[in-house]
Amino acid sequence: MATLKTLLGGFAALSLLIGGTALMSASGDNAAYAQTSTAKATVDAAKARGEIGEQIDGYLGVVDGASPSADVINAYKEINIARKALYTQAADAGGVQTSIFAQLTGEKTIKKAPRGQFVKDVSGVWKRK
Repeated sequence: MATLKTLLGGFAALSLLIGGTALMSASGDNAAYAQTSTAKATVDAAKARGEIGEQIDGYLGVVDGASPSADVINAYKEINIARKALYTQAADAGGVQTSIFAQLTGEKTIKKAPRGQFVKDVSGVWKRK
């Protein structure tokens, strides 16, 4: 069973990644990047326009009725792929299912989302914060 220290370490690493910085292993080596700065900037702008939002499952999604550009679609998919890899790594280290780790992270990300951005919580409906 996962220890609290292992889970907290995984959450701490993931929270750094959501901010766009590198995940560092215990030895200080670069383990992975959550996204490129270009993808992050593209998605941040799309979030501000109401095209992309954070979902309870821990991933980005297209807000209902929005028609994001191909660049935005590619950027959010890049970030989601990187998130999945990181969620899997952290979940494996903590001895939990990836989907559970992703949802716990999604809950925290939704809470931290700035006012005015769209989020999709457990209701399954996009809401402006």
